[in-house]
Amino acid sequence: MTKPTIAILMSTYNGEDYLAQQIDSIRKQSYKNWRLIIRDDGSSDDTVKIVEKYQSEDHRIEFLNQGAIRNVGVVRSFFELLRESEADFYMFSDQDDYWLPNKVELALQEMIKLDNSQPNCVYTNLQIVDKDLNGKKLLLKRNWQSFTNVLFTNNVYGCTMMINNSLKRMVNFKKIDYQRIYMHDWWLALIAAEFGNLRFIDKATILYRQHGSNQVGATDKSFSALLQRLFNHERDKKAMKRSVNFAIEFLKEYGNNKNLIDENYINRYGKLDKESSFFNNLRLVLKLPPKSIYRLKEIFYSFILVIYYRDYLIK
Repeated sequence: MTKPTIAILMSTYNGEDYLAQQIDSIRKQSYKNWRLIIRDDGSSDDTVKIVEKYQSEDHRIEFLNQGAIRNVGVVRSFFELLRESEADFYMFSDQDDYWLPNKVELALQEMIKLDNSQPNCVYTNLQIVDKDLNGKKLLLKRNWQSFTNVLFTNNVYGCTMMINNSLKRMVNFKKIDYQRIYMHDWWLALIAAEFGNLRFIDKATILYRQHGSNQVGATDKSFSALLQRLFNHERDKKAMKRSVNFAIEFLKEYGNNKNLIDENYINRYGKLDKESSFFNNLRLVLKLPPKSIYRLKEIFYSFILVIYYRDYLIK
């Protein structure tokens, strides 16, 4: 029986410091039937040379845009990788982490338990480490797989994901609004949660390196940071704006789908670009409050949604 093919999609940008170590960790995977497809997003350091070196050493490594390098941003870069790749399943790789040897195998074992005709996404926990890979703390203490929870707080990190072709086929690559879709992993997680399966494995499969140039790092949960958020709403205003933007795009793309589970949330939040007002949003949060695993957060998110209602209207 032929083993499933895994396309590992990596977007690079000035990653010379850690890239070789990351590629080495992928080459050491216990599951061997993979291809690493790399797209460079306009590096000015030695990243391209490193990619070319590994490409020459391992036939499983492909340099997608060799000789045609241009900067499009991390979200578009990953979506281009996904659009141009063909495999049974797909994974996403950052350039500066380190994959534990059973990462691919563990995700695949969970994925093949699911109905492959549905859009499926499997994701795992992460082990937070410093630039020298020291550290044992797990990033995700709680997890959730419902569409409404993921809409307001995404806990699915792309560097831990595996998705199937049914999920890929639901992505309309020609109509993605990169001004509203904040990250590729969030969009894919929402599709899986609404129309298929979003499954969490509570085991760390990567060493998630934290350093100054991370694209997206671990959230600061210290008391001082939480106190600052209480009196300075800018961060939470931006977070709620991103959630509403995802709802707006989800309604545009899937609003007519007969299989919608969370139709009320999608319809009401997806129309805030036109209908947002103090009283509209007050009625909204009383009937369909922003979701969180913490009640106090739901109250705070509701406050943000009502008080800053102008933020969601199209200017």
